[in-house]
Amino acid sequence: MSKIVTGILAHVDAGKTTLSEALLYEAGVLRKKGRVDTKDSFLDNNTWERERGITIYSKVARLNLGDIELILTDTPGHVDFSGEMERALNICDQAILIINASDGVQAHTKTVWKLLRHRNIPTFIFVNKTDLPGFDKEKSLQNLRKELSPEALDFSELHTDNFYEEIATASEALLDKYMETGSISDEEIADTIATCHAFPVFFGSALKGDGVGEFLEALKTYSRPAAVKDSLAAVCLKITRDKAGNRLTHLKLMGGTLKVKDTLGDEKINEIRLYSGEKYEAVPEAYATDIVAVTGLKNSRPGSTYGNVTNVTDTYIEPVLTYAVKYPDDVDRQAMHRYLLELEEEEPNLKIEYNEGTREIYVHLMGEVQTEILTREIEERYNIMVSFGVGNILYKETIADTVEGVGHFEPLRHYAEVHLKMEPLDRGAGMQFDTDVSTDDLALNWQRLVLTHLGEREHRGVLTGSPVTDMKITLVAGKAHLKHTEGGDFRQATYRAVRQGLMMAESILLEPFYFYELTVPDSAVGRAMTDIDRMWGTAEVSEQRDGISIITGKAPVSTLNGYAKEVAAYTKGLGTLSVSLAGYEPCHNAEEVIAARAYSPENDLRNTPDSVFCSHGAGTVIPWHEVYNYMHLPLMGEARDNDESGAPVNATTSKERAEIFVTTEEIDEIINKTAYANRSGRKGSYKGISEAMRERRRIGGKPINPTPTSYKGTPVKDKYMLIDGYNVVHAWAELNSIAEKDMGGAAGRLMDIVSNYSGITGIKTILVFDAYKVPGHSTEEIKYHNITVVYTKTAETADRYIERYAHDNGKKYDIIVVTSDGVEQVIIRGAGCTLMSSRDFEEDCLRKSDELKSMKLPDSVRITE
Repeated sequence: MSKIVTGILAHVDAGKTTLSEALLYEAGVLRKKGRVDTKDSFLDNNTWERERGITIYSKVARLNLGDIELILTDTPGHVDFSGEMERALNICDQAILIINASDGVQAHTKTVWKLLRHRNIPTFIFVNKTDLPGFDKEKSLQNLRKELSPEALDFSELHTDNFYEEIATASEALLDKYMETGSISDEEIADTIATCHAFPVFFGSALKGDGVGEFLEALKTYSRPAAVKDSLAAVCLKITRDKAGNRLTHLKLMGGTLKVKDTLGDEKINEIRLYSGEKYEAVPEAYATDIVAVTGLKNSRPGSTYGNVTNVTDTYIEPVLTYAVKYPDDVDRQAMHRYLLELEEEEPNLKIEYNEGTREIYVHLMGEVQTEILTREIEERYNIMVSFGVGNILYKETIADTVEGVGHFEPLRHYAEVHLKMEPLDRGAGMQFDTDVSTDDLALNWQRLVLTHLGEREHRGVLTGSPVTDMKITLVAGKAHLKHTEGGDFRQATYRAVRQGLMMAESILLEPFYFYELTVPDSAVGRAMTDIDRMWGTAEVSEQRDGISIITGKAPVSTLNGYAKEVAAYTKGLGTLSVSLAGYEPCHNAEEVIAARAYSPENDLRNTPDSVFCSHGAGTVIPWHEVYNYMHLPLMGEARDNDESGAPVNATTSKERAEIFVTTEEIDEIINKTAYANRSGRKGSYKGISEAMRERRRIGGKPINPTPTSYKGTPVKDKYMLIDGYNVVHAWAELNSIAEKDMGGAAGRLMDIVSNYSGITGIKTILVFDAYKVPGHSTEEIKYHNITVVYTKTAETADRYIERYAHDNGKKYDIIVVTSDGVEQVIIRGAGCTLMSSRDFEEDCLRKSDELKSMKLPDSVRITE
């Protein structure tokens, strides 16, 4: 028996669940039709769904129709749960789109239609609630053809001459067949629907059952199963948990068979379930085209694929607001974070984030209804009452011009250099990654590794630290070392190349926009148009009838958010506002947003634009605007040095390289020379970049057209770290055990660790040791690789030295002090410095070390000598 997965989609309140009930009843699955208003529908079985009368979670039901089985997938219609709906489309063989006859095509309907067309899913249209007064079939059909597709065909006139004449225009072959025979077979009609050359339209009332039988018969006649693959192919629809807490992975099998005890990835299947509504049947084996729920998988995620799957489309709809999660003080922060990550498995769009600076947990949400449902979900599942802060807009960033970003990572015994061409794309294109390097210049395994690192993380922009989008990044050059290159080196070089390119480019801040449809009385049109203009939106009166005007256009989410309540107030309840996500456009108040965020890209150590070069046997941090002077490979278009000696191409001599050793006497002079934060009066213009350098960064000589939003961030103070050496030695178990036998050995070990840490992070570091018991000793400052080691003078402790230094320089520089001395901590905070305990510093050193030493390469990557 062929199984056809059929998604049911609609705008909220179009009657989607009611039609599902009617189809199940008509097919004999239900003895009695449930109703949304009486809270007894077969598919909306969740308590919150029945309370609100809306679908929140996608569910399946099975209808046997002779030789085929329709697997109905009921999806949410409310815009707040659009992510669940869109993920369901990845498993649909065909779709039923329901239109409310009274409302016609809504803004959200257009979004759903766009998603269906993007995936090329055959679609049946059912116009519901035609029994209501004022319905005009011809006007409804015209509305569908205007707003959705001219190929929307009236199937209520099936097998009439007028029907044949209309469907014959779908293709030349069909037209020739009709001209010759005067008819078209059901098989040919089905093929026309399956290839999306025609979209059948049916009319009826799901509540009363009008037209449902004819619609079901048409589904039986004209539905066609999807092509089946020979080998195993499966895609994950979603993750849920049953009442016993078992983790369920819902899969669509696109090929092959799946048996209990089979393995997917490295995990074994314990049970296979076939669900229909709340009930399920446990089976030993499942076949292609079916939807199953399996237990035993712990690492699956919505969108995960197994076997030969190539046609899963990335999601388009995503939240545009982020909220801080407020929870009781007696709830452990780590536990709360863990609970939310568990919920994120089931709803990936939540995108749980933890801000280490504020120690707050943030969650991405679509709107008020989803916020309420999430609150109740957390209370019911974890017995925790939570609330959410004010929603903040989720901005994005892109670039205005094409640039080449360079990243170099070369601490001692490590090496990688990456050059990336970064090009702007059209709005909504997302991120694309490619390589354009000969395998003679860089081995294929390294190229694949760079592409892996480009795609494995969400890269942050330099204006506000928001995610970047609408950009193509192409690997155009790279260099490895036969002995010293490890997998983690290319990760670091790739990340730094992206950030350096963003710093060199002209950036644009983007904000989310809504498509909106505003319905108001004619008397309120002037007010509405004025409001939209004030909200930086576009407006057009698209229709006027019976004293009602429909205004459509686009407007920023930040200004349109909450406007529905205002509309209801000034129209006395007669006006309505419906919205759908329109994508991202340049921000209307970029300067204000950038200033409010006060993001400093140079100070973001997790996303540094600087590179690390080796000098005098240690890693030396080179600021992003000087990397072009130190890189080992030329930029695109520049001649490559064909030196056969094997020396690094374009490498600078040690004499040319800038040293960043620091002593307390030299510190002011060196700070002024490096001048990270020195800026011109115009934000986004860096004094350290010469005109020649600006010209050099352009690809193909492309001119730079700065936009008002192309800022590089606010001025920042240089970051320094002062470490109480012996305090750290005694706080770390490893160093303390060495110190019991040899204090000098422990100090030397710490110096090596700190030198490596400084090379990775780029923080200028002063390591201070006590020499207060040494008679006649004056302050001694030693340059050790890339750090400064200070031995205090007689009768001066390291505490005292650090306190004095912090007091003198705390306002001029961004100083981090590492110590666990309680008294010293109080003094340090009073000087305006950041405090890090010795234990926290140890953990941070281990994390940085793990990034390099514990890198596990992808299975597809093989290191070549």
